[in-house]
Amino acid sequence: MEHTIRHTTDWTYSTIASWLGVTIASLYYANSKMLIIAQIPVHLTIFVVLWFVIKRPNDHVNFVSVSYFLLISCLMQLTSTTLVFIHLIMFTAIFSAHFKPLKMIVSVIAILAVYSITNFERWQGDIPWVTLIVWAFFCMMNWFVSRKIIESLNVHYQSRQNYKELKATQSMMNAMSAEQERLNLSRELHDTLGHKLTALSINLDFAKRKATPELEETLSTCHSLSQELLEEVRFIVSNQRSDPSLLKTSLEQVFLATPQLKCQLNLNEQLKMLNQDDSLCIIRFCQEMISNTLKHTQATEVTFDVCLHSTMNEDESQVIVTAIHNQSEDAIPKPGNGLTGLKERMTLIKGQFKQDIKEHRLVNEISFPIKTMTNNVVIS
Repeated sequence: MEHTIRHTTDWTYSTIASWLGVTIASLYYANSKMLIIAQIPVHLTIFVVLWFVIKRPNDHVNFVSVSYFLLISCLMQLTSTTLVFIHLIMFTAIFSAHFKPLKMIVSVIAILAVYSITNFERWQGDIPWVTLIVWAFFCMMNWFVSRKIIESLNVHYQSRQNYKELKATQSMMNAMSAEQERLNLSRELHDTLGHKLTALSINLDFAKRKATPELEETLSTCHSLSQELLEEVRFIVSNQRSDPSLLKTSLEQVFLATPQLKCQLNLNEQLKMLNQDDSLCIIRFCQEMISNTLKHTQATEVTFDVCLHSTMNEDESQVIVTAIHNQSEDAIPKPGNGLTGLKERMTLIKGQFKQDIKEHRLVNEISFPIKTMTNNVVIS
């Protein structure tokens, strides 16, 4: 396949309308009731093929093209109207992204030859060359224009998707920055102010025990205030650390930027406070899986599972992320630049990326080691 076809609603309506026009004309110009009866299953089969192409334009291209070719050839045996060439026009439009010029020229000439052989006796040797040449020229022009339109739509779609991913990445980085600021603030409060308030409380308690009766009440009040202030600092630190996770917030931003897909996230609770570098690795994987699903499948849902597994090494755990979409797959696709880059990223962090087919579903998985996590915080 040279290009991925992305059909619009207008294309769907025009295809059905063209099929209906050819069907009505062919039945109208039929010479007998027997021909009408013989044409009906052919027209219905063509409609089934066209509907399959509308729904899954990039699947089983060779089989579909051969089937459509044979059905057009069969229909030519049952009707004399040249309006049957509208199917040839549709053929060039449908497979414009998949057929190179030479392949399309051969297909057009082959169908025109079948039509000529079928009607040669009726023409009595007077072959309408001008009509055939005009139809052939029109078909090739339609192939060229359709191919350019599809390329333009793909560029537009990719630009729009890149813009959405850029906005999602920007939101993700903002979330990362805000989360990092909160963590830094909580650490500073805990490590500096918290420790000093603890020391102050201890000293005030000691001074209260050694003070004269006149100062004891004042020092007790100061000690109580220091205790209350220490509790407030601890409460603030706890709230800062219990904010929504960096990873979950960032992934939700990515999912919101992709309304074409329903994305479901199953995230291990212990991974909510995963550090920035590891979180970014998971986010990039999810972005790549969403992008590939949109480009190469007709799937409507993607499920992401982010799990944490223990290893033989007590100081290390394994993060495993899987992505599965809801379209049936029978073969592992050839990796492109995105997946190659993903494998390289995994190699740098001593992880791995793999693909597998399980129960006719394509399973994409990354795994990499992290330091053991305790109380939702990575031990450093």
